[in-house]
Formats: sequence, C-alpha cells, structure tokens
Amino acid sequence: MSFQVNDTPNKVTITEEQNTVTVSAAGVQGPAGGTIIPKYGQCSKMTSGSITVGQQGTYQSTALTATLSSVADGFSLGTTDTFALKNTTGETKRMKFFASYDATVSGSAVTLGLILAKNGTPLTDTECRATTSASGAIAKLQTTWMIDVDDGDEIALFVANHSNTSTISFQRGRIVATNVT
Repeated sequence: MSFQVNDTPNKVTITEEQNTVTVSAAGVQGPAGGTIIPKYGQCSKMTSGSITVGQQGTYQSTALTATLSSVADGFSLGTTDTFALKNTTGETKRMKFFASYDATVSGSAVTLGLILAKNGTPLTDTECRATTSASGAIAKLQTTWMIDVDDGDEIALFVANHSNTSTISFQRGRIVATNVT
C-alpha cells in the first residue's frame, strides 16, 4: 500500500493506490465525487419573555423572537416561526439540531416540555420534559436530534406546560444546527 500526499496552500490531496481524497477550503472531495460544504446555523434568545399557555399538555410555538447568530451559513431565522432556523441552502440537508431552554412557572412540581417542530408539526421523538422542584425554580430542558430538512423547511423550538395552563416565564434558549453528511 502506498500513499502520496500533496500539500498546497488551502488544499491537501492524499492518493492511496486507487482512491484520492482532497480537502480544501471549499469543502471535502472524496472518491464518491461530490463536494461536501458544511452548513450550520444558530439562534438564541438570552432575555426573558412570557409564553401564554393555550392548553395544558399541548406543544406550541414560544411566540418569541430569537436572534440569528453571525455564525451561520445556509440558515436564516425562521419566517413562519421567529424562534426557528430555516434551511436556505437550496437543497435537502441532514442536520443535527440541538435546542434548549430554561424557564420558570408558578407552582411546584410543574412539568414543562420541549419539542422540536418541523414546519409547525411537533417531532415526537425529540420531546423532553423537566419538573420544577418549587414555585419559581428554573427548569432546564434540552434535546438533540438528526433531521432531514428540505430547502425552506423550518425547525422551531416548541414548549408545553404538562401540569396546568400557567404562563411559562422563559429565561433563555437556543437552537443550533450542524451538518451531519
């Protein structure tokens, strides 16, 4: 087995008998032929807000507006839901999404929920729940899931109060998307 390495500015090419892999500033090229250009995005809201709960145990939009980070390529802030990331790459991407939020609610032993929603439809497999220990105690919720998103699809952070219809006092939250393939 023999390898040949060609190292030039912004590009490394490794040739092993029959396969060539090139890594450059533009992305990764391999034997399959395509170029993989990583896409990513993140948005957050680091100030408090109130979320009026419409119905106990039902996931809903936060109705809050996040701020898109300057560290984004191929994603914008959602247009249908302003606490969402929208795929603007022009193609279908498999992405890993991470979302979290911290919140309080009046009453003790109140169970809050977090779920990711694709184009307004909750994705059941992404649900997580946390129960407050005392009135005003901060619940911290987070979820991570790989999701295929078409161009224009939005992934939003949805919340629920599973114990009652008390207002959720949002403290801070975020959504991060990173390329999987």
